[in-house]
Amino acid sequence: MKKLRVLALTLSLLLVATACGNKDSAGESTTAAPASAGTEAAKETTEAGTEAKAAADDSWVFKKGDVTIAMDAPSDDIIKALGSYQNTFEAPSCAFDGMDVVYSYPGYDVYAYTAGTEKKISGVVLRDDTVTTPEGIFIGSDQASVEKAYGKVEDGANNLTLKKGNCQLLIIFKDGVVSSIQYSLATE
Repeated sequence: MKKLRVLALTLSLLLVATACGNKDSAGESTTAAPASAGTEAAKETTEAGTEAKAAADDSWVFKKGDVTIAMDAPSDDIIKALGSYQNTFEAPSCAFDGMDVVYSYPGYDVYAYTAGTEKKISGVVLRDDTVTTPEGIFIGSDQASVEKAYGKVEDGANNLTLKKGNCQLLIIFKDGVVSSIQYSLATE
């Protein structure tokens, strides 16, 4: 399981670092975490949750505790509501103007991009079996459980790709077991 976790993190960081092709600037990595808790954070969590709930009705979302993470939602309130992150990685974006930022939490990463003056959610990657989708699927779930939660996997396929609203959910299998779960901003 540790090798799988390291592989998933490496692939996630590689995706962000190499997505722009031949850019010369390297990304910056930090380990500082923002202060969390307090009544102001609770108020922001409620406001972010209300906005995210509306998105959740029309799209795939990831939930961590009371926090709903929807694609293209403003990320600042969501990151505050999630609490202290383990580290961040920042690199110039080739898909959007500005920077891409990855916030790493135990078991999952949250991706954000710059849209004008605000950051928005562009993805979530589950890294291990300590976190689950709202439908109860986790890394290590068998294919039958995935099919019960999301529908039939095409015969011989090693993945299931589902699009709902502005989110694409990708579940990858290895030997009939979930090896990766990724939420991303759907492209048209």
